[in-house]
Amino acid sequence: MFKMKSLAFLCTAMMSQTSFAKDIVLYDITNKESFTVQAEHPAFVETESVKQLFDSSIHSKFLSDKSEAWVQVDFDQAFKIHQYSLTSAGDAPARDPKHWQVKGSLDGKSWTLLDSQTEQGFDTRAQTKTYTLTKSKEVKHVRFELKQQGTTQWGDRYLQVADIGLFAATDLPLASFDLDKRIIRLNEVITLTNTSENEPDHVEWIIPGAKIKRDGQNAHVSFDKPGSYSVTLKTNNSVGSDVVTQKNIIKVMDVNRPWAGLQLPKVVVKLEDTESAGAKRLIKLLPNIEQAINEVTRDLVPMLYNNFTEVPEFEQVTFRLKWMDTLAYRAGDYSNMEIAFSSKYITERLADKPDEQVTYELLGVLWHELTHGYQLFPQSATGTPEETHAFIEGVADLIRINAGYHKTREPQPSDTWLAGYTNTGFFLSWLSKRYEAFEHQFNATATELPDWTFAAAIEYVTGEKLEKLWQEYQAELSK
Repeated sequence: MFKMKSLAFLCTAMMSQTSFAKDIVLYDITNKESFTVQAEHPAFVETESVKQLFDSSIHSKFLSDKSEAWVQVDFDQAFKIHQYSLTSAGDAPARDPKHWQVKGSLDGKSWTLLDSQTEQGFDTRAQTKTYTLTKSKEVKHVRFELKQQGTTQWGDRYLQVADIGLFAATDLPLASFDLDKRIIRLNEVITLTNTSENEPDHVEWIIPGAKIKRDGQNAHVSFDKPGSYSVTLKTNNSVGSDVVTQKNIIKVMDVNRPWAGLQLPKVVVKLEDTESAGAKRLIKLLPNIEQAINEVTRDLVPMLYNNFTEVPEFEQVTFRLKWMDTLAYRAGDYSNMEIAFSSKYITERLADKPDEQVTYELLGVLWHELTHGYQLFPQSATGTPEETHAFIEGVADLIRINAGYHKTREPQPSDTWLAGYTNTGFFLSWLSKRYEAFEHQFNATATELPDWTFAAAIEYVTGEKLEKLWQEYQAELSK
């Protein structure tokens, strides 16, 4: 198995490409070296298996339905480990590991304790924390024994982790670079600065679609077409070579056409069930699922963002039809999104509904789940899990309602705005009619507010107290 991580991860990991001591440079060996991985419980959900700990994104995750689990990394050769890192997942803080031990071995049989931590916590989602070993140890096998603590708001005791890193010393010219800006206009110049470690003798910039002017080991580039552009830097020194690619790191915008650079992801359709009545009906009513997903995406993202440069970019969206109890779910990470629909639900719950209503319902679910893919998630929430849940599900239903795909349901009086789904969604929709660009601004609070709570987000956008607005909304419903 071979893992590649983005420059963003390497920067977040803090010590992956910086000097551990004056004459030592560390690198993440799970990023550069070959290895295999095994786990006590490899996969609870297919798209959130142990492999996601070592993929190209810190926004994917490994999810276990157990409160304790071990993960083991096996290398072909021995490395002297100086540091390791863990990254929290993008949601559900109660599922973060709280206690763990890290053990090392040369033969996979006799184990030595490398580090032990208790009562650990992560301040934000997708946060990488790095730990230095008191005494570095040469090992071929590393085992993480992780333990979650407490019951989540959903009543489970699941364990989840987004990423694991292991750091050893190297003399390779570890490739890295900085940009003076990432969003530019047509023909505007951006400067790329080589920040590679271990003094490379030669560097090569590869930037398809760019006009490149080299300046020593740095580069000045510009673009004459809107879109997202990737940068590759190759480095060499007397020890060897290295390469880093940052996908879609530069956004070039035509200010007169703010959506001209939007790139739709590849859509992959996987029909695990084709025989049930529900599966056959979906295939008949939505014969071109790829087209439906693309059309919803084009209409959806302008409801959440101001221009294409703000939109999360997915390489792929996988649509999966399967016989399951859950109506639908969204999984994956910020590179690859997965949406699953239940053929069982269509078979059993929509059997007596006319085709027009079933099509309308399926498109509404598609709007809801795609919104989950593209919406922002609170990164530094200080509120309760119920508030975060209300935000996530409320925004998804807000977009579905405002798109016109929730007309089979009506807002109902309620004691709280925290129920999520239509309860919160209709309230947010009511607010969106009173405050201009509400959808954009409320979505943006997830990353703009340093101490996010649902009430703080509402006041940030409207300038009014949440309780006051909720009372006005309830009074209107009671008329």
